[in-house]
Amino acid sequence: MSKSEKITQKLQAMLPEDDVCRDESYQGGVVFSARVPLGKLRDAIKEFDEAGYYLESIAALDFQDTFELVYHLNCYEPRARIAIRVPCGHDQSPATVSDIFPSALWQEREVRDFFGIQFTDSPDMRPLLLPEDADYYPLKKTFGMVHAYHKRDEIYG
Repeated sequence: MSKSEKITQKLQAMLPEDDVCRDESYQGGVVFSARVPLGKLRDAIKEFDEAGYYLESIAALDFQDTFELVYHLNCYEPRARIAIRVPCGHDQSPATVSDIFPSALWQEREVRDFFGIQFTDSPDMRPLLLPEDADYYPLKKTFGMVHAYHKRDEIYG
């Protein structure tokens, strides 16, 4: 059994059935994506670490009603790339995963710089790319003139 099959089974046991979506065609660049609640993020990330995956990237999306954090994880097997989608309210702070994947620290700092999302228990939340005195978050939809600010369900259904 491949690593992606094993981790799929673990996530399906952890999450509701509709929250794990497999993509056999690999058109989206991932073999599957899983919608993980904020409270289960660290548990899911630990499962990936134990399964031999590494963290590729952390990105954020800004919607009118919520943020969505996207964690891309991969391992050294063909078609094993997985996306974890974590809804995060504008007033919520996700827990850091930098103690599990040390490379997450820089990526969390970048997300903080551009979106203003504060990661709790992070050992270092200094600005990474913006000046120390920056009081703006350039990738938030409320920064400047944005005409495409929608709720998450308006885009993804």
